[in-house]
Amino acid sequence: MTKEEKAQSKRSWIIGLICVLFAQFLFGTTFSLNKYVIQQGVDPILLGFNRTCIAIVCLFPFYWGRRNTTVWTLKDWRLVILVGVFATAGAIILEYTGAKYTTASNVSLIMSIESLLTIYMAFLILKERLHPPVIYGGLGALVGMFFVMLDDFNSVEIHANKELFGDFLVLASVLCWCAFTISSKRIVKRSNPLVAHFFITVFACLSLGSVVAIQGTWRAWMEMDRISWYITIYLGSFCSGLGYLLFFQALKRLPASVVSLTLSLLPLFGVLFSILLLGEKLTYYQMLGGAVIIIGVGYALRPQNNGHSIPGEVPPGL
Repeated sequence: MTKEEKAQSKRSWIIGLICVLFAQFLFGTTFSLNKYVIQQGVDPILLGFNRTCIAIVCLFPFYWGRRNTTVWTLKDWRLVILVGVFATAGAIILEYTGAKYTTASNVSLIMSIESLLTIYMAFLILKERLHPPVIYGGLGALVGMFFVMLDDFNSVEIHANKELFGDFLVLASVLCWCAFTISSKRIVKRSNPLVAHFFITVFACLSLGSVVAIQGTWRAWMEMDRISWYITIYLGSFCSGLGYLLFFQALKRLPASVVSLTLSLLPLFGVLFSILLLGEKLTYYQMLGGAVIIIGVGYALRPQNNGHSIPGEVPPGL
């Protein structure tokens, strides 16, 4: 490799690293801002519908420039529709509804195990190899999640408290995001990732819109205050739009294992913004659990010497 090629490779690495770190920063703001909008009385599913509508508008120019790069079979289209209508929309409904009842800090910490569970699902469904660090790191992350939820377990009396109910909804959404990621891996093998992401978002939007119409809450968007609308526009355009563009740019320049490793930063940003924007306070159990989760995920996702590459086509959340 010549000096010029080495310099170009280094620049590409630096650009990729900047892209993925900025993307994780944007994703990290999602949890606290979702919580803020929901606290203003906005229906969680309506919030998800508004976000996906805005994301579609932002992603359309990028899709249009790549529309001729992808040719799908009828089977591919069926998979894209299923992922959008059920996995993505279901994950959004569960995650946003869960955020209504639990803290934004808990949402970000619980969501951080998505990457590990995806690896386990890839092992079971796609028959990908499972390495010992993933097993040990996953067990550590599960122990950490127990500590995160411990305060909510302790406050359960005769009836389950709302916080614990929210925690379990978010945990259920993680399983949906895992299905989303596994299915998306199959889709992006035969398409440009941005094209796939655009159509998945479109079908998720249609699914969420149907639920909003059935609920009869679609008129509530007219009652949203100005700040809630500003935040929703930010969430749709920057978190669901720009964040994914940056993430895919990083995947072009960096190994998937390195990109996936940065997912361990997501709970750090999520908790930080929950404290700064919502004034949430972490208990000792949450701090201990968060630290264990980050260590476990980081250990499991670190680059392997044997060339093993962790799935990293799509980040958790939308």
